[in-house]
Amino acid sequence: MQTNKYKFKTQINKMDLTERKAVIISAGISGWYPAGVRRLERSLNFEGWGGDIMTWQDYPPNCPRHDDIPYYLKIAAFEEAIKQGYTHILWVDASFFAVKNPMPMFDIISEQGYWFFSSGYNLAQSINDNSLNFVGKTRDEAEQQTEWASGCVGIRIDNPDGKKLYERWKYYMDAGLSIGSRLHDNQSADPRFLFHRQDQSCLNLAIWELGLKNERVDDMVAYKGTGYNKDKVIWFIQSL
Repeated sequence: MQTNKYKFKTQINKMDLTERKAVIISAGISGWYPAGVRRLERSLNFEGWGGDIMTWQDYPPNCPRHDDIPYYLKIAAFEEAIKQGYTHILWVDASFFAVKNPMPMFDIISEQGYWFFSSGYNLAQSINDNSLNFVGKTRDEAEQQTEWASGCVGIRIDNPDGKKLYERWKYYMDAGLSIGSRLHDNQSADPRFLFHRQDQSCLNLAIWELGLKNERVDDMVAYKGTGYNKDKVIWFIQSL
């Protein structure tokens, strides 16, 4: 694990970040992902992030192997951050890099207890039959639900909604509902189904169960090379 406290361009956020016990976490375990984590760290340094960063270029502590429980490294990273005393925690995938200081996201996390952004799909498209059966939901019901992306997720652990969100996300991961293919692989005969999104599907089951809403999200994240609001975008997504 690497823990960094970067020097930053301005001092205005330091006290606020310390009081909030804020941290950005990420992990990359193979292929281009470790290089993506290093790019993420450099971008945060350049943009003047004044808080802590915890990253891993291997599995975080007490993390099952990816083949056993896909993408459990996100939960394991959250667990380690909580153990270290952080309460405002932002997971960022290795495919992300900052183009602005992400402090505004922590304002939202602090206020509402969580932050996530839309993937552009609905849950009928991205949750397999096994998971829907587990929670007693139909695909018709799932079609009415926005799918939220797990590539960048903020949770305030000492907020009631944030704490419940994390606990239920972890519950569905522990129940094995992240197991499933990102290809179709006949995981449903319903023509609306496209793929199972593993940890993202588990996160969405938790959001759906708790009835959480998020209104101020999509303009902060954009795929590099696509249209975006230059005044509001904080993160670009681009694989290496």
